[in-house]
Order: sequence, then structure tokens, then C-alpha cells
Amino acid sequence: LKATPADRISDQFDVASVLFADISGFVALARTLGPADTVALLNEIVTRFDDLARVHGVEKIKTIGDAYMVAAGIPEPCDDHLHRLAGMGLSMLAAVSRVAAERGISLSIRIGIASGPVMAGVIGKQKFTYDVWGDAVNLAARLENLSEPGRILVCPRCKKLLDQQFEFESRGQVEIKGLGPREAFFLLSPSEASRAAAE
Repeated sequence: LKATPADRISDQFDVASVLFADISGFVALARTLGPADTVALLNEIVTRFDDLARVHGVEKIKTIGDAYMVAAGIPEPCDDHLHRLAGMGLSMLAAVSRVAAERGISLSIRIGIASGPVMAGVIGKQKFTYDVWGDAVNLAARLENLSEPGRILVCPRCKKLLDQQFEFESRGQVEIKGLGPREAFFLLSPSEASRAAAE
């Protein structure tokens, strides 16, 4: 990219999955911890998430403050992109619980996951980053905002596609900007059938 700045990397994916995670009550926590401990805590959490991304075969897109964005099915398409992100989300919840216990602090994250068509590419002239856009990205971000601490909120499409492998709980109708009222679901854990198959 630096050698040929006129070149552009741009991709269109008919279907991929996107996850947003955000630390609950981060501003208040940061005030309590102070700058050095806040950065150390964020570094530990993000490092653990990065390790989990490699384990689950998903693509870290970026961090924005205390928010973490990851996607699956890009840049390499795969059939199990949503299943990978569901596993990633559950592992992230467990990782944050461990960090909280180890540090003796109250800490939790909210997660939102959505699936659908996305565009991806690299923009800018400095600090090149691979980013993604599209309805699935917007929906995942809004679901994260509507989720609850320590929980993963998914769209109806995700629930339908994962219904045989995971347990869910209805969140009821939620008002989603740009879409209106929609039913959303909390992803709880792998289903009994799925766990039995894994064993």
C-alpha cells in the first residue's frame, strides 16, 4: 500500500458476522483506577481477546477506547463464521470474569452480534487499517448498546442460524435505530445436543 498508494483494497461479502464488545461502567472504573492501572487493565483484556481471536479463527478489526470489534467470514469467507463468533463471545465473557476475579474488581462487558452482508477495505494514507461497513456492522453495534452487563445480545437471524447449537433467552422487543421494534435474544451457552456432539 505504501509503495502503490493509488491501489485500493476493497471487498464485498454477501454474509459475514460482526461482534462488538464494550466494558460496562468503564468511565467510572477508570476514575477509580487512575491512568496507569487503567491502561494496564485495558492492555490485559485486549491481549486476552487477541489470543481468543486466534483460537476461534476470527479477525480483530479494531479497538476504540474500551470497545473491541471483531468479525468472522472476512477477509477469508467461511461457512461457520457465526458459530465462531458465538464461541468467541462466550470466551470473552469468561476471560473478563477471570480478570475481575484476579484483580478483585467489579468488571463486566456487554456484547452484540449480528450477521449479514458487509463491505471491507483499507482506507487512508497513514496507519492503514482494515475496516468493515454495512448493515450487519451497524446492527451489531446497536445490539451491544442494548445488551446487559455480562450478556451477549444477538439479532433474530443469528438466533435462527444458531438455534440448534446454542441456548437462547428472548430479550423481548427492542427499539433498534433505523429498524424499529425487533425481537432480540441473549445467547446463553452451547445446547446440550451441541455439547454431547463435542464430547
